[in-house]
Amino acid sequence: MTEHSVINLLNSSKDYFHKNKCKYNNDYIEEVLENLENYDIVSFDIFDTILTRLVECPIDIFSIVEQYLIESKYPVEGFAIARFESEKIARDNAYKAGKEEITLENIYEQISSLYPKYNDFLDEAKRIEIFIEVNYCVPSIDNLFLINKIIEKNKKIILVSDMYLDKKTIIQMLNKINVTSFDNLYLSSELFATKNHGSIWEKVLADYKDKKILHIGDNYDSDIVIPKKYGIDTILFSLFKTERRLGGQLSPNIIPFSLIKKMIMLTDRKLSEDFWLSLGVSFGSFYIYSFLQWLSLEAKKNKIQHIYFCSRDAYLIYKLWEEFDFDKVCNTSSSYLYISRLVLGYTQCYIECKNNNKLSEESLSFLSNHNIISGQTYREVLTRLKININDIDLKKFIARFGELDNEFNFSYLDDFKYYLGNDLLPFLLPQFEEHYNNSYAYYKQEGIFEEKKLAIVDLGWSGSLQHALTLIRENDGIKEKISGFYYGLHNGSATGRIFYNGVMKAAFFSEFNDDNILMRNSINILENLHYANHESVIGFKRETDIYRPIFKEEKEFLKQQAKNLSKFYQGVHIAISKWMNNEEVFGLASNYVNIDSSRGALAQVLCSPNKLELNELGHILHAPGYDHQTYFPLIWFSNESWNNNISIMMNRGGWLCGQLSYWKNEGYYSNDANLYQFINETLTNYPKILKEFLLG
Repeated sequence: MTEHSVINLLNSSKDYFHKNKCKYNNDYIEEVLENLENYDIVSFDIFDTILTRLVECPIDIFSIVEQYLIESKYPVEGFAIARFESEKIARDNAYKAGKEEITLENIYEQISSLYPKYNDFLDEAKRIEIFIEVNYCVPSIDNLFLINKIIEKNKKIILVSDMYLDKKTIIQMLNKINVTSFDNLYLSSELFATKNHGSIWEKVLADYKDKKILHIGDNYDSDIVIPKKYGIDTILFSLFKTERRLGGQLSPNIIPFSLIKKMIMLTDRKLSEDFWLSLGVSFGSFYIYSFLQWLSLEAKKNKIQHIYFCSRDAYLIYKLWEEFDFDKVCNTSSSYLYISRLVLGYTQCYIECKNNNKLSEESLSFLSNHNIISGQTYREVLTRLKININDIDLKKFIARFGELDNEFNFSYLDDFKYYLGNDLLPFLLPQFEEHYNNSYAYYKQEGIFEEKKLAIVDLGWSGSLQHALTLIRENDGIKEKISGFYYGLHNGSATGRIFYNGVMKAAFFSEFNDDNILMRNSINILENLHYANHESVIGFKRETDIYRPIFKEEKEFLKQQAKNLSKFYQGVHIAISKWMNNEEVFGLASNYVNIDSSRGALAQVLCSPNKLELNELGHILHAPGYDHQTYFPLIWFSNESWNNNISIMMNRGGWLCGQLSYWKNEGYYSNDANLYQFINETLTNYPKILKEFLLG
């Protein structure tokens, strides 16, 4: 079987584990041993207590089965989701029939019934699932040590597990990790009684009447709360505790990320406890490394002569490109270009006014609805545009829009655009001209007006910077288009620019494939995870003979965020440095880190985040406007009344999956039928299993 690349990957992870086991958790071991004399029997849960899989979430095994079958040339796309759905339906049917548990046979019978297209290789799929379960689990070294100590003290050990696998398979798994001495094995698939319902404890107590039992397990409800109701003392073992993810849709693309996440947990407790450093190693490294590799191929293919990495989003990418000398690989040159939507937007506005005596609809949208935040007053909107209130005809304004301190009414947006392009244009034009003159001088200094094959690198999302630079060059008589290489390009907004700009290509999300859900949940987080060591550019100034950028004043409240991101970058650098030197990272070689596996990692974290990710990423402060003046957290953590604010609360942070996951975890849906229905309708176009995950 080892000719399969997915098996080679599992072998690599398993080998890494055995060579890099964590040290014993002495506090936990001492806690158990100190109380051992008080008990006749010690009971252990099996999965994620005595042993654990190599993947972050147990259901990720289904993706490995699908990948193995794909490599065996079976027409099996979507099998992992079918396996997941079939188990759920089998459990629902069992519950309706009054049964507490199912077996693997029941699950595969359900697959056969619901998905007959898989019937020709269903026996092979089941065989491979069992093979992977048996051969790719690893022990908890702490509980393995305890089991040996308990045996030395002549105490009885029993094993109690809720699991659909049969007894023969479970014993094979235990033998693989050298757990062979125990008094009894209580398995839900054999007894059709479970820990979760408590019925399995009745069977245990019937066999060990008047015996004092200590149970150790990882599930707070079934291993702690419920056995206590039966007079059984408990200890929680939470080292391997994970949360289910379904953002990656159980695609084989999630496998490399799943393995590296679990391997960090298994072999490096210090790193595992450092959220931002660990996130950089296990998550950021995927998409940044794969983007660098993708970009180098695109630069060579398109014969790019010079690459501009746009501030601030491409700062880290540029530093790594420079450190690992990708210019030499691509036979190109590169530099870091200070740029911003504000500066280029105003520059574009000036060119339009100069050439056409008016602003385009695109520029009017840039100045208005792209920068107006729900809840702002008209006064705040005008102030952000640097309009002096004393300069406008106040009576005319009030007659048209209402009082200055009224909340901006978006139903008047078209009227406000007309007002911008006519009444306010004389006050805006000097700003546009100043930005144009200084920007032109800076970009000339940086070589933007050279007749070369130039490209910019940015995260995306609509190609507006590329469009503006193309316009500036065209205004200077240069016909050669600038190319653009991105993380993603929006559906619709980039379309109109494709034929005007040079090459426009995206690595992860593109309007030419169905990426809208993942992209929408990625934009704000990725922008903030690429935070640079300088603030936004708000203009340029001349110092002797050099034009230098002017930066927005640094916000004091963003300093902690910057510290977190510094750790994140450190983690990214650790992993990428190893891959660039052909070294493995927690058992993962660089050839498994590509655009597909990076999309899998992005989907897992950004579409189905765990509770720690929700808390840490959700508190990131994001500035949606082009002037970066007003900040909102990515998740609204307030529990105030919904009233009419549901849509605002859902969308203000720009991370819908994060917001909904937080509400689900807080139980907001369970007591509010109207909210549940509203969210259900909002998620109409989401894949079924992701929608169900977000609704809870």
